[in-house]
Amino acid sequence: MDENKLLKDIVESLVEERKSEKKYRFITRTILFLFVIFLIVSVTLTASNSTNYSSDHVAVIQVNGMISSAGPVNSELILPHVNRAIKNDSCVGIILKINSPGGSATQSKIIFDEINKIRLKTDKKIYAVIEDVGASGGYYIAASAEKIFSSSSSIVGSIGVRLDSFNIEGLMDKLGIKSQILSSGKDKTILDPFSNLTVEHRLHLENLLGNIHNQFISDIKSSREGKVNDNAFTGLFWTGTEAQKIGLIDDLLSAYDVSEKFFNNHKLITYNAEKDILKGLLNTSISNATNIIGIRY
Repeated sequence: MDENKLLKDIVESLVEERKSEKKYRFITRTILFLFVIFLIVSVTLTASNSTNYSSDHVAVIQVNGMISSAGPVNSELILPHVNRAIKNDSCVGIILKINSPGGSATQSKIIFDEINKIRLKTDKKIYAVIEDVGASGGYYIAASAEKIFSSSSSIVGSIGVRLDSFNIEGLMDKLGIKSQILSSGKDKTILDPFSNLTVEHRLHLENLLGNIHNQFISDIKSSREGKVNDNAFTGLFWTGTEAQKIGLIDDLLSAYDVSEKFFNNHKLITYNAEKDILKGLLNTSISNATNIIGIRY
């Protein structure tokens, strides 16, 4: 009896010790993680605060990542920096540095329209430089600039509109699961994933996408002033070299080349590199979790 009790006490002691070790590891890793975040924020703020915005410079506005109202690129994260650069007398010009595959049709259109309005009120030049990719909504934003440049290997174009949805009716039938969606309005469940699109619904959606695509094309044609070839609007994308041939970009130049050629080689200062990085990461997570279905470029 005593031996059984002793054995039981030893086992319980080992279990408790094991729990304590796990708890200690968890706490240690959490503290380490928070410390790393603290260091990143501290370095970020230090770098931001040390930037001299009062000497002559070219403002660089980064357009990095998916375009979404809750993502790293949207009107609230881009336009304030453009306006701040315009109001800064030491800023001699602006470069929109594009690295975006596209995203929200609405956010892309808002940014495009607002930058065009800003250009009408200032003598400062706004140029766009596409680095890795300026496609769909990313190109739409680039088109708001007076000129567009890219690298020879940049991906440019994809002027089209898409609507993503799913139909899992076949899978649900195999699993013996039936939908019980209730709705008012005969077309409310137009994108119900548990049923096929009707002919009328498909025509409606195609017309909807066609209207948005036509607005996209109209804005690009207006912005590029007859430079762009009509073959550029099929949704295909090209390298920078090919994009120049069909009028999507003006020349093969980097941000440094643009500064040297148009802005007397002034220093480049990125206005939104540090301050929005953590907010952008958080918003990207939220956007990825919620943006399952939506009209996008």
